[in-house]
Amino acid sequence: MPLFNTQNAKTTKGEPLGYKTYVLYLSSGDKSGREVCKNRSVGCFDTCLDNCGRGQMESVQNARMLKTRYFWNSPLLFRANLDLEIKAAIRNAKPAAVPVFRLDGTSDLGLGISLARNNPTAQFYDYTKDYNRMKLYFSGKLPNNYHLTFSWSGNNATACLDVLSLGGNVAAVFDGGMPDTFYGYPVIDGDTHDLRFLDPSPCVVGLKAKGKAKHDTSGFVVRVPSC
Repeated sequence: MPLFNTQNAKTTKGEPLGYKTYVLYLSSGDKSGREVCKNRSVGCFDTCLDNCGRGQMESVQNARMLKTRYFWNSPLLFRANLDLEIKAAIRNAKPAAVPVFRLDGTSDLGLGISLARNNPTAQFYDYTKDYNRMKLYFSGKLPNNYHLTFSWSGNNATACLDVLSLGGNVAAVFDGGMPDTFYGYPVIDGDTHDLRFLDPSPCVVGLKAKGKAKHDTSGFVVRVPSC
């Protein structure tokens, strides 16, 4: 069973721009009995991609659970197999489909850091709610080919503002329309593609509330007042 997925409605939007995204999807939260998103909020877990759309299908849930248990039970072998898939994707890449890699599709483990070091010619990127990882990112202690976007959780406004003040980007989910600014920073449409390493900075990456997110009341989804 391949560990990476390349057929996601959001990530395939990068293909017309010349990129092919390989995403690793694990079972989110503590579904596997072990936590993979230690900084998650109630709202982000409930509306996670892992719990919506195709993620609700039994076959998809089972596949993600198998991968997650594989990771926890055999972490070295798991990373070795990921590295083999990454190297194969790079080796077999077509000129118009540059491979890029997102290791925390439905987790927040920082798996891409070591793999970015092992594959310095490839682009890696992730979203995270781990403020300590963002501080490492800003201090230059993470690989140059590893891009991070911080994520709004509904209860981390101070950390989000700090990230923006340092020149980083913050992703946030909005409902009721996309504002021009958020906390004084410009908002860009993050749904046009998932290639966050192409975004200008500092900015807020606006994502439209979809599915369960439309009904979130936890603060994870930012409500935009109607005019």
